[in-house]
Amino acid sequence: MPRNKTVTLNGKDIIVQEKRIKELESLIKELFPESKGKIAEIDLGKFMESADFNLLYKTLPKLIPGLTAEDVEDAYMSELEELLGAFVDVNFFGLKQLIQPMLKVAQSGLPQKS
Repeated sequence: MPRNKTVTLNGKDIIVQEKRIKELESLIKELFPESKGKIAEIDLGKFMESADFNLLYKTLPKLIPGLTAEDVEDAYMSELEELLGAFVDVNFFGLKQLIQPMLKVAQSGLPQKS
């Protein structure tokens, strides 16, 4: 059963539903065409250079069906942060659970500064 979370945005309940792997890959291809669907190939520097409010109006409705550009425009930034957090939690929960212990192991193996 897919995970989901409900986030309130401007008094409107938005349901963030887990996407299938092929849907996530398709989203990555659409949002970051140069990546060819590979997360590791996303150039965040280039992405951040083009970051503006129009990016939010176009990108968020693609990530979360039922969300409109007008919903984004009328939202508080804290509401959008909660919405994006819900998207990550719903779609990448397992990945987050794996990465945290791996980072601790990697950090413990690094030489410590004295």
